[in-house]
Amino acid sequence: MKQSRIARIVVFIAVLVLVHAVFLVYPFLRLGEWLGWSGPWAVAAWSIIIFSQVICRWPLRAVQGRGLRFLKQGLELFLAVSPIVLLCVLLAEVLLLSGLIVEQTAGIGTALLLCLAVPAGIWQGATPRTRSVNLVNKNVSAPLHLVQITDVHLGSRGAGFLRHILEKVKILKPDALCITGDFIDVTNFPESALEPLSELSIPVYFVIGNHERYEDLEQIVDRLARQGVIVLRNATALLRPDVQIIGVDDSDDSGQLARWLPQIEQVDQAYKVLLYHRPAGLNQAALAGLNLTLSGHTHNGQIWPFNLLVQRVFPMMRGLYHTKECAHYVSQGTGTWGPVFRLGTRGEITSIWIRPSPNTRT
Repeated sequence: MKQSRIARIVVFIAVLVLVHAVFLVYPFLRLGEWLGWSGPWAVAAWSIIIFSQVICRWPLRAVQGRGLRFLKQGLELFLAVSPIVLLCVLLAEVLLLSGLIVEQTAGIGTALLLCLAVPAGIWQGATPRTRSVNLVNKNVSAPLHLVQITDVHLGSRGAGFLRHILEKVKILKPDALCITGDFIDVTNFPESALEPLSELSIPVYFVIGNHERYEDLEQIVDRLARQGVIVLRNATALLRPDVQIIGVDDSDDSGQLARWLPQIEQVDQAYKVLLYHRPAGLNQAALAGLNLTLSGHTHNGQIWPFNLLVQRVFPMMRGLYHTKECAHYVSQGTGTWGPVFRLGTRGEITSIWIRPSPNTRT
């Protein structure tokens, strides 16, 4: 058993080193060669790039100050743009072998593309848009308006980002705000930064995500509760007599919903909304007679082409899906994890309207 565990660790480290070399070593070294980097300053630049993610995940992992957070986000940009650099370098290698271009052209062309991609990706990562979803159901006696935010990643993002998001929520004037996990991703996140939540004049429901579990979970829950947030940990709440909100804790176990939903008492004939961080096992919500599930977690890959890998793990990766009579909405995430950068995806604040169907009960 011990040897098997050691073998798994060795394989994991080997794969990690290989991926690191493919994305952060080879392409940036080649780009530097083509641009004519040389001397001590070039070695220093390469060292910063190559070890950028080690720095971010170790000494800068839990930074709080604006300056250090800015430094961390800057270093994480190397990982964010690494797929672009890798693809450009691979294409340039083919063109170089064909004699169609020279090394200087390859270097300048890749650098120019980065100059366009970096500000575009930062802008997309910093400006989530409002996405509208419209549903009809017989169990609501009057129109119901929910707003979902998810994967805000406070800690990776600052308090100013939360204030910006909540101002947009206020403009939408929903009946309730649903926060579906990964709201905070750092230990000891200051409670003062959460005070804008207490200024909302609507119910705010929250379920934990995997990142809260990685940090000081109980303290996070307490801080949110003191701001008036209704934390649902395998529990329910009535938004109004015909609308029940159900929250289940995130788990790596794919059987989490199958285990907990049968234990939760449901209100007959109510419109039942499940908040669950990851879009896994959602068919259990349909089997339990629920009407809507709200999830996040995937970020839609956040940076292309990582979405191709994410979709293999989570087939319900973004947007609206249905299992029988149950609707599932998977948000692309409101914030970003790691670099404030999105490529091929866009953060969102989801405005969900559920209106009565023509044969609605009275």
